[in-house]
Amino acid sequence: MTDHDTVLVTGATGLVGGGILMRMLRANPRLRAFVLVRDEIGWHAASHRLGNLAERIVPVRGDMTVVGLGLEDGARRRLAEEVTMIVHAAADTSFSRPLDQARLANTQGTRELLSLSRICGGLRRFAYVSTAFVAGRHRGLIREMDNGPAEGWVNSYEQSKYEAEALVRASAADWVIFRPSTIVCRGVEGSIPQINAVHRALRVYYRGLAAMMPGGREDLLDLVTADYVNDAIARVTLDPRASRRTLHLCAGSAALPLGELVDTAYELWARDPMWRKRGIEKAVLTDLATYTLFANAVIETGDARLGAVLSSLSHFIPQLALSKQFDTTVADRLVGCAAPEVRTYWSAMLAHLLAGNWGVVSERAA
Repeated sequence: MTDHDTVLVTGATGLVGGGILMRMLRANPRLRAFVLVRDEIGWHAASHRLGNLAERIVPVRGDMTVVGLGLEDGARRRLAEEVTMIVHAAADTSFSRPLDQARLANTQGTRELLSLSRICGGLRRFAYVSTAFVAGRHRGLIREMDNGPAEGWVNSYEQSKYEAEALVRASAADWVIFRPSTIVCRGVEGSIPQINAVHRALRVYYRGLAAMMPGGREDLLDLVTADYVNDAIARVTLDPRASRRTLHLCAGSAALPLGELVDTAYELWARDPMWRKRGIEKAVLTDLATYTLFANAVIETGDARLGAVLSSLSHFIPQLALSKQFDTTVADRLVGCAAPEVRTYWSAMLAHLLAGNWGVVSERAA
């Protein structure tokens, strides 16, 4: 990174984009930044967490879902003249969107940003934050170099991000693609800045609303912390060795088997006398086909509450039974360290969920 770099960050109001931006600004006191924001109100709230760093950031009004990113001509010219790197962290992370809606932000938005990158004469790197789950329904070892078609996807988020990756690879930009797995907490202390599908699924089982869970005891569930992901992206984005490489920002060999994760959760919940009084049975791990029959049978009973719960899980929970081990060879080498072992923070994360009543429990800056 030189003293003259200017970065454009999308998704800067989010956990990942905001964390990357903060780390980049801290690492280089001369770095300037543009952030693409839909409205100034949302950015104003987020910028408070940046303190004095916000003085080096210029918000630019835009929209990832609009042709041309919704940029005014003057803003587009300025970005073209000044931006030397782009970090694309914005995404529609909902798993339940219809595919055309997911594509609007994740695929078409990436196409529009790549179009902007082509007129940035000084651009040195286009960093795309994807997801490890572009692997979709593949099982087993997933290599960082793997970018072929998946055997289908569990949800529209996975597919639209896969399609966006293909656009990045086909571009003339000097790109790097980062594939985080599922972020479950901020750091190894376990604090939770935002609730996601993993937390919501855990709550379903905590409340005893589902008797079965897809997956085997030895199936791996790959989880990571936001601190690791953000540190890695900020550190590697301009590394010459990262040129046109894909990095799995995943637990990899430190992922834990589903059986251990589930056992730990129920052991923690059982320490609560009130929970024990409810007599909730531990969910049975089963194969995906059996779980699907169970879920469909519950939905067909017409129980609106349970039907809604299981329908909401359907866009995520099949991944539990699609065991994957993500190769992290390139990431470990370029980042300089592996992701924290899931075992070091899983219990702490569970404790934070309970203490925060399954809501947001920490608002401190990344």
